[in-house]
Amino acid sequence: MAIKVIVCGEGPTDVGKKDCDTSEWIPGPAIAYIKNASTPKLQIDGIQKNKLPRIQKAKCKKGHSVKAERLCRYAILKSYKVAICYVDCDNNDFETIYQDITFGFSFYSNQVIGIPMIPKAMIESWLLADEKAFIKVFGKKPSKPPLPKKPESLWGKKEDPNSNYPKNVLKLIVSQFNNKPEDWRYALARNSNSKTLLLKCPESYGRFLCDMQKIE
Repeated sequence: MAIKVIVCGEGPTDVGKKDCDTSEWIPGPAIAYIKNASTPKLQIDGIQKNKLPRIQKAKCKKGHSVKAERLCRYAILKSYKVAICYVDCDNNDFETIYQDITFGFSFYSNQVIGIPMIPKAMIESWLLADEKAFIKVFGKKPSKPPLPKKPESLWGKKEDPNSNYPKNVLKLIVSQFNNKPEDWRYALARNSNSKTLLLKCPESYGRFLCDMQKIE
């Protein structure tokens, strides 16, 4: 029997979005990474942050801990065993965000398995980690330009299309391919190798992969 997992992210480009016509969840790359990192079979559902229920007597007052607490309460209400709180690290301190989310989870640790998911700097950094995934999805490896050696270290001005801002780097690299599958972001994540990600994104993916071992 599949383990029920609820995931809350920041937007459609990470966790995914709900289909307006069918109400089914269209998975984003973050969900592919969750599937890849899990040994047990999972039933993964997503929820938008603004759909999380408000809490009357919240224990957390600010920061990402508020989101984590609300997600846990929702998980308990809907009988999910695992709650995964996705947040982009951006140019912030990884450890601070991790501890913030962990604090929000801590009040419900005996009822829900809480897992922080914090790509550094963002999901695009993980998507830029595995050359073999690009070969599987696009038919050849990126060369003009090639993949960055340290995708976790990427950062730059969002407004500058030639900067090292992760979204801009990914857009530039993907632009060299003529044929792009509609779901190429999800496909890149699904075809990524966990060992490769561990080598290229050791801080953020390494912590996530370790925490996923809590699911059994």
